[in-house]
Amino acid sequence: MLLIFLLIFALLALAIVQQIERRPAKAEPPYGNCPGCGGRAEVDWLICPRCKELLQCQCPGCGERLPVFHRFCTACGTSRKGSFGADPP
Repeated sequence: MLLIFLLIFALLALAIVQQIERRPAKAEPPYGNCPGCGGRAEVDWLICPRCKELLQCQCPGCGERLPVFHRFCTACGTSRKGSFGADPP
């Protein structure tokens, strides 16, 4: 009887451990580097908290707001090179 109890307990513990291991890690928000100070900046930030550099620009192709460190507009695909003011890093 004790052996059956220990076996059930071991299987339950194994199931719990497997469930914990399957949990996805908390996703880190996407980020880039600030063109002003080079610090890490999340894509939805408007201004760098370290140097106050503007981190968003407007796509001339579709008007969508996007981070200055993106090379292309994520909505319409317009290249940033030459069309958004400063070229991306």
